[in-house]
Amino acid sequence: MAFVAIAVSTYAALLAVPADAVQGNVQRIFYFHVPLAWVSFLAFIGGTVSGVLYLITRNLAHDVRAVAFVKTGWAFTSTVLVTGPLWARPVWGVFWNWGDERLLSFFVMWLLYSAYLLLRATIADRQKAARIGAVLSILALANAVLVVTAIYIWKTVSHPGPVLFRAEGTGLANPAMRLAFWSMFCSFMLLFIVIFLAQLTLEEVEVKDHA
Repeated sequence: MAFVAIAVSTYAALLAVPADAVQGNVQRIFYFHVPLAWVSFLAFIGGTVSGVLYLITRNLAHDVRAVAFVKTGWAFTSTVLVTGPLWARPVWGVFWNWGDERLLSFFVMWLLYSAYLLLRATIADRQKAARIGAVLSILALANAVLVVTAIYIWKTVSHPGPVLFRAEGTGLANPAMRLAFWSMFCSFMLLFIVIFLAQLTLEEVEVKDHA
């Protein structure tokens, strides 16, 4: 279901909907880039909630879910770092704008979750790794909040926010484009569920093997 939904949504995003009135065809990356980012944020929220529940209960079942959430979210975040520069180069003239606070905070978020995974892989004591991971996920999620609010705090040039998609014929202001966007978001959510459940099963098996 997930792959069929993605195939249909991809057709809609790349071929069915009209080109953006301002950015042209390159704006079609938007249908992939933004939903991937949103799904990764939802994954990290799940990871942080699970981590906090572990700190409260010391139940490793919560930590198992936290790891599965973060690993899946990290994969989606990495794709955001790929699609972003592909969109940026034709629009900004550069692949990466180091003067954009949202980009910097997003990159820091990716580094924090990368550190989370690295620490989890190097600490043998599961309880100790779970505690450190839970604290680190809280810090990383706080940075994720900064990513979301960066466009309102600094008024970043590269990410001016929803105003880009209010003009007629651009982004979410166009009904067909809006439908393509939400269908892609739902498709990536289905894919996220598939990957998360597979990763959760792997984490549960690993915990049982080391019990």
